[in-house]
Amino acid sequence: MKVKTFSSNLTNKLDMSINNFISNHDIEVIDIKFSTAARQDNYGSLLFSAMVIYKDKE
Repeated sequence: MKVKTFSSNLTNKLDMSINNFISNHDIEVIDIKFSTAARQDNYGSLLFSAMVIYKDKE
């Protein structure tokens, strides 16, 4: 089993990165874990993260 982590301050960019990864690799997705965190910056922005748990197809 392997993992790949992604993060972005925009959910649509995060979605696109995950979808591109899944589409461009011959893998079986086991699970996806999602998290949101507030950043301590001048803008009070959020950071969206996801961890894709997968295995290579045999």
